[in-house]
Order: sequence, then structure tokens, then C-alpha cells
Amino acid sequence: MRREFFFFSIIAVVAVGVWGWFWSPAFWVYAGLGPILALGIYDVLQTKHTLLRNYPLLGHGRYIMEELRPKIYQYFVESDTDGRPISRIFRSVVYQRAKKVLDSNPFGTQIDVYRIGYEWMHSRFGPP
Repeated sequence: MRREFFFFSIIAVVAVGVWGWFWSPAFWVYAGLGPILALGIYDVLQTKHTLLRNYPLLGHGRYIMEELRPKIYQYFVESDTDGRPISRIFRSVVYQRAKKVLDSNPFGTQIDVYRIGYEWMHSRFGPP
């Protein structure tokens, strides 16, 4: 995808240049095209996110969708505990541990610990 990004970037810059040669106000397109190309070049050169490195500009769509996911799920799909084969809660923990960030969520759990079949350990020193 990086090759395609550079190919289409060069095509866009040349096309706007040719267009601007015949109609000078077309050079204003560079005002919008410049920051987009700069972001794409930054994505290719950065080393923190491989998704952005391999898919410049398009990779941002994944992060946008990840940001919108809770809102969509809250109103239309399912809770964080209903996912199959692995729930979103446990998948998030795996992602957080892979990124070496805090992987614990305070204030309890979303799992129904009182359902039949839920296994847990009880300390003999605590309340019964």
C-alpha cells in the first residue's frame, strides 16, 4: 500500500499542477492536498503503529472505527461480554498487554459472577 500511496500522491500533485497551469485558482487545492500528503508521509516514516506504516491514510479508518465501536455497539449490537469466540473484554486485555499499557479496569467486572456455572475461588479467611 505504501507504493500505491506514493504513486497516487505523485499523480495528484502533477494533476493539480497541470490543472493550475491552465486555471490558476486550482493551485488552492494544494492547501488541502498538502496536509493530507504530509500526514501520509508521516505515517510511512513513523515506527509506532505498523498499521499506519503499511496503510498510510487508510489505517486511520481503523482507529476511527475503533473509537466509534462502543457507540455503535451500545445502541445496535451487543455488550462487551457477548462476543464469540472471545469477548471484547478479554480481547481488549490482550491488546493492552501487547502495547505494554495498563491492562486492568477498576471498579469491578461486567461479567455475571452469580450465574450458574461461573467458577471462582473463595478464601477460607474471608466472609462465607
